Amino acid sequence: MTDSPPDAPATAASRHADGRTATVVYLDQNKWIDLARAATAPDDHPHLRSVLELLCAKVAAGDIILPLTWANIFETHKINRLERRFHLAFTQVTLSEGRVFRGRHRQLEMEVGRVLSDLYGFARSEPEPLWFLSSLFFEATAEADDARLGFGKFPNAIDWMRTHPKQALFQYLMETPEAVRTEAVRRFTVGCEELRARIEARRTRHKAESLSMRRRIYSAVMAYNEQDVIIPIAERLGLPWTCLGDKDGATLRAVIRDTPAFYIEREITLRLEAQSRAVTLNDMRDMRTFCSVLPYADIVVAEQQFTSLARQAGLPARYGARLETDIRALPALLDGLT
Repeated sequence: MTDSPPDAPATAASRHADGRTATVVYLDQNKWIDLARAATAPDDHPHLRSVLELLCAKVAAGDIILPLTWANIFETHKINRLERRFHLAFTQVTLSEGRVFRGRHRQLEMEVGRVLSDLYGFARSEPEPLWFLSSLFFEATAEADDARLGFGKFPNAIDWMRTHPKQALFQYLMETPEAVRTEAVRRFTVGCEELRARIEARRTRHKAESLSMRRRIYSAVMAYNEQDVIIPIAERLGLPWTCLGDKDGATLRAVIRDTPAFYIEREITLRLEAQSRAVTLNDMRDMRTFCSVLPYADIVVAEQQFTSLARQAGLPARYGARLETDIRALPALLDGLT
């Protein structure tokens, strides 16, 4: 198995070429738990306490941004012990300032639109540098104007959440009625399980194939599964849905290859399937998280498993992100970026 897929570029553009002025750092859930421990028991975790104090100072100065993902929110929301959830939620809300990585639908809308515009020579303006972040915590899953959320009837509530993002997120994590909280956790779990089951079934069917063949198979399956997302984006650009078949399918292949969310999912899943162990629900959450954060974060601090898979796939070089597994490495990393 090669470390870098054949269509990965040799270099990645500077992460700050988009005009951002702050360093975007993503921490997976276990790293947030470490920081919460340092906040509540500093004498027991002196090294982590030093990291926590540094991060607090840099957030206050506007030097770094520590946004959450839907997976962070989900993992915190599902904690049953109220005191433990309180300390973790308070730590996350304080350091993230209520900011989140936007959900998959918005990400794909921007990324697929960019690929198609470039392919067909359409003029486009670059979005604001931090378009991939939102101060509305629920936009980690769906946009505020998504009719399924029903927020169109409550503009004042949306305005309040925009101006009080930390309070809105904290109240959601701590004050959601128990029946609503458990149902939300159940639905997220069901969605992850469906994705996990599909991966296991595909692994069984194609385990004898080479990596290159499995990559082609996965690309075809992804193109089929995501056409309901891709076609409306093409149509909003004024393209017919048949454009995906242009040049004997080269357009569709380019969309899968050059859309970061699709590319990362494909390359990590291929390596996940190649392992001998069973795929877990946590794998599904981590995989979707990497799809969201790798194209946009300067630093990603995550567990060894997915960090290794991403490195095997050449993703840090492709997207210009620094991957680490030890949160205690953050001070040196941040100093190196200043």
